[in-house]
Amino acid sequence: MTIEQIDTSKVMILLGSEDMRDFSLEYSKLGFSDPHSKKILRRLLTLACSKTGISPDNKRMFVEALPHKSGCLILLTLTPKTRRRKYRIKKSAKCLCAVFDTVDDLLDCCCAASARLPGFANSVYLYGGKYYLIIDNSPVSLYTLALFCEFAECYTCSRVAAARIREAGRAISEGNAVRTIGKS
Repeated sequence: MTIEQIDTSKVMILLGSEDMRDFSLEYSKLGFSDPHSKKILRRLLTLACSKTGISPDNKRMFVEALPHKSGCLILLTLTPKTRRRKYRIKKSAKCLCAVFDTVDDLLDCCCAASARLPGFANSVYLYGGKYYLIIDNSPVSLYTLALFCEFAECYTCSRVAAARIREAGRAISEGNAVRTIGKS
């Protein structure tokens, strides 16, 4: 058995075929799921830490076992324990998206809806030969929704889908597009 410190956080243990036989270990069964292997591995880890002077306190230890022509190679890597960050996913807001086939449908819809749609953020983009009206985070009245559905195909989309249209499409009007286009 050879124990060698590679750097300040890595230790290599080389077990020969005799060591494997003495410890009655088999590479195919080596792991923490086998109680006998787990006991031997803990003993080897303690021995390696005492020989090299590396302290496993407040550190995470990653153990890798690799087959070797003369037995088995075990690589120990110590990393500092850090407090894991927790991320909360907020409820993803939906956007209303109206897809117009022609510019005439878009103009007619904007003229009819300009007085009905309050100052919510809405933008128009040209993407793939169609005009997309994206209304962010706004409760749209049923009348306005029915008006949009008369001129366009309406659906709710995620912020990711809306961002994809904004990135790939060409901006026609941003801010309050319905009111801007409707007034002109």
